[in-house]
Formats: sequence, structure tokens, C-alpha cells
Amino acid sequence: MKKCVVVPTYWGPIDAGEEIVFDHPTALNDEGTLKTLLDNLLTFKEITSREVPVRIVGIANKKDIREEVETILEKYLQPYESQMDIELYSYKKLSAKYEELEARGIEKELLEPDSYSQIRNICLIAALETGSDIGIFLDDDEILMDENFFDIASDGIYERADDNGIIYGKVGYYEQDRPSYANFWELKHWPKDVTFNETFEMLIHPKSRYKPSMVGLGGNMVITKEMMKAICFDPLVNRGEDMDYVLDARFRGFRFYFDNKLRIKHLPPEKKTPMWKKSREDIYRFLFMRDKYNSSITFDKFQKVDFREMLPYPGVFLADDLEERIFEHNKQLGLKHLSENDKRGFEECMENAKIPFVYEKREDASELYYKCLEEWWKITEGL
Repeated sequence: MKKCVVVPTYWGPIDAGEEIVFDHPTALNDEGTLKTLLDNLLTFKEITSREVPVRIVGIANKKDIREEVETILEKYLQPYESQMDIELYSYKKLSAKYEELEARGIEKELLEPDSYSQIRNICLIAALETGSDIGIFLDDDEILMDENFFDIASDGIYERADDNGIIYGKVGYYEQDRPSYANFWELKHWPKDVTFNETFEMLIHPKSRYKPSMVGLGGNMVITKEMMKAICFDPLVNRGEDMDYVLDARFRGFRFYFDNKLRIKHLPPEKKTPMWKKSREDIYRFLFMRDKYNSSITFDKFQKVDFREMLPYPGVFLADDLEERIFEHNKQLGLKHLSENDKRGFEECMENAKIPFVYEKREDASELYYKCLEEWWKITEGL
């Protein structure tokens, strides 16, 4: 079974006019976290023997620095080219791909590097173009912990799980130092981290290695070529694209399984993106994801998914009380900013609190995504 590794890496300034909000982009004059991962990969014979190719998807958070970022990454990766099968998949590759799609009369929107979802789609294409049977998707702030990681990654693929479903995709978990989540602005109305951890604690139970899952982390995913060709990330989802992808796959008859042996070490740098900004991305994410789920109930091209499968996370944010949760959470978060004399943070939280009152529901969300799938099938035909 041929495998490949794909790693997206994000570069550019933070809160200085960035056009895409990334959690922790690497500054142009910084080494960042990618080197640690690449050095870690060099400890695996599958990598040094070139059995498992590595593809780095390099993205800038501002359009006017794209060429500079690509040049930086070309130099960054050069020392590794003699030690592994590694290639940069960035703007030059994308330009060639766009020309190919244009010649075939296919839109390029799904592969525009303007959001997390579209960048993940680029990762899928990078994996498919290696001819691999499975893509192993990591993030640039991680390292592998197990000597037999690549065997673990392919374990169970194409086999039947205990629920009689075929494993076309797997998700694992992160090991990392976790802070206390007992924050007054989160606990009651926005228990995102609490319910997230509750869900993973249920999945990681040792009773069964493979459990059907409605959650997934984009930095520790294994996806077969069949699923990659059939399911794209939704470009209308700017954040939480990994969780949305799991739901999208389920709509089309694919099920992800949580593998309690598939783990990585997460070493995230300090996050500098303001909380109000990440909260805003989450607001639109959950509102749209709820629209997609609700519209799927009557959409005949999607399988029906029992809401209880998504509890506690992300289901707690897809219920009818989402508007109230958004409003109350941002009131509390705004008070936190105010207590720190952060006037802008307070004002932005008040803007967040308004969103439920002006947001226009997308009752056609499932239909819109299906149209994306139809374009995706054209893009991946023959890959």
C-alpha cells in the first residue's frame, strides 16, 4: 500500500493586514516549526529510503507576499532534497494546475489558496498526484512519536470495522500539554474545549481500536485515494474544515474511524491571533455547518445522519440555541477584554454578538456543497 505525507505550512505576518486568518503563521524571518517536523521525519526509514514521499503545501496569508514566501520555502526545503523525496507544492504548481483545469473547462475555485478548506483541497491533490493509496496528513507543528507510525497509519485501511463499515478514512489524536479550560467566558455558553475533550475521551477508550467518529483533526488524518477523489473540503467553511469534512464524507456514504493507536505529538507555538477573531471564524463556521446539516435532511443526494452521532461535539454548537450561545459567549469574552483595557477587543466582541441577528441562513447549503462535489469529481478524474 503506497503512502505519502502531506503537510500544509502557513507563512506571513499576524494581525498586520493578513487576508487569511491562520492560527499561527510563521513570520518570514523565522525558522518556524516546520524544520522540527522534517528533522523528525528523517528518523524514519520509510522517509529516508524515499518509500514515502513528502509534499509541503506552502501558503502565504497575504497575496502580495506569495512569491516571497515560495522563494523562502524553496531555500528552506533544499537541504532535505538529498535526504528524502520532498517537493514544494505552492504557487508555481498551482499556476500549472490552473492552466490544466482551464484547458479542461473546469473552475479553479476549489483550489484557490484563500481559506483553510481550499488549502486542504490542495493537499488532497498533492497526495493524489503522488499515486498513493493513502494520504497521511500532518501539520507543521507536530512530530511523530511511534517508530512504527507508518504501519499504524495503514493498519485497518480497507478492512471492516466492528460496526461492519469499511475503513476508508482514519483520524487520530494529539498528545500535548493542555491548559485548564475553566475560563469564565467559555464554560456555560461556549464549552468548545470541554465538549471536544469529552468526545475524544470517549473515542480513545481501549475497548475497541476503531470506532466510528464524527470528529477529526486535520493534522492527524489518513485518507484513502477513493475518499480523496470523492470528497472535497467545502470552500464555504473557513474554519473547522476538518470536522466539516468528516460530516461531508458521511453524507456521501464514507465513514471516518477513530484509531486509538494513531497519535502524534502536537507542539503548537504560542497563538497570537486575538480570541475575538478566532471566535468570529467559529461563529460563521457553526452557523453554516448547522445550515448544511439541517438542509441535508431533505436533500436526496445525501445520506441521513442522526444528530445524536455528533454529540457532545460538535453537536452542542449545531442546535437551536446556537444564537443564544454566540450572544452570551461574546458578552462574556467582551468583558474579559474590557477588564484588560482592550477596547478594540471589547468592540469586536460586540460585533460578534450581532452576527446571529444579521446572518442569513443558507437553506441551500447542502445543494451548494453538492455542486462543489460535482466540480471536484471533474478535477480528480484520472488522478
